[in-house]
Amino acid sequence: MSEQTRRTGKRITKITGSSKKKKVTVFFGEEKIEVSQDVFSDYYLYVGKELTPKEYKELIFKIKQDALYQYALSLAVKCSYSTYEIIVKLKAKATEEQSIRDVITRLKKVGLLDDKQLALDYKELKENELYGANRIKDDLLHKKVIDPSVVNSLKFSHELEHAKKAAEALEKRLDRYPYNAKINKGIEALERRGFSYDVAAKAVERYKKDQRFENKQIKITGETLLKQYKRKYSGYDLKQHMFAALARRGFNIESINQYLEEVL
Repeated sequence: MSEQTRRTGKRITKITGSSKKKKVTVFFGEEKIEVSQDVFSDYYLYVGKELTPKEYKELIFKIKQDALYQYALSLAVKCSYSTYEIIVKLKAKATEEQSIRDVITRLKKVGLLDDKQLALDYKELKENELYGANRIKDDLLHKKVIDPSVVNSLKFSHELEHAKKAAEALEKRLDRYPYNAKINKGIEALERRGFSYDVAAKAVERYKKDQRFENKQIKITGETLLKQYKRKYSGYDLKQHMFAALARRGFNIESINQYLEEVL
């Protein structure tokens, strides 16, 4: 036995296995380490085997690297993570940059880490949830940190179709607003979902105008405003302030003029 081996005292005294955990426990006297079955086979470990300091260090490194890979593998299988997201999570577990790069390379080789496919899958998912191109691209660029060339290569061929579906779903919630306000709020909501202004404006063109509802609402709103403004204004000034206030609330010019002719 070499002097180097005697000094370490790394002799395997016992080995136990767990089929449930798919792990093997290797004992060095009082010390024990858990080893995956793959690592166990690669290092040909058995009771009585002695490890030099170099062999023991390599074994520990391999165990850590294998654990890191298994963790990354579980992430890649369970969720749609980008390369960036996986790296961030691995950095919380390990500090060795080379180990992290090796794990990323292994995942890519087995096809479990593919930012191009992820971008396509994410785009399809979010389009089905009726989000627009701007929102989808922003998520891919800034949340998942996918290469801009990949993101910019995505095609959004059915943007208006998705925007119209989203607009239709929003319309019932906007029915309580005057027609102009309904249109503006519809556009704003679609822009927040990632559609461009032009696409959003086309999508809400199908919103219906209920003139009877508009007339009823303008009377209710106008009555409140009239009581307020009559305390400060009269004549032309009163009419101008009333017109501006009703316009801000989304009533159309025709409805406003008709109402003001009736009350002033």
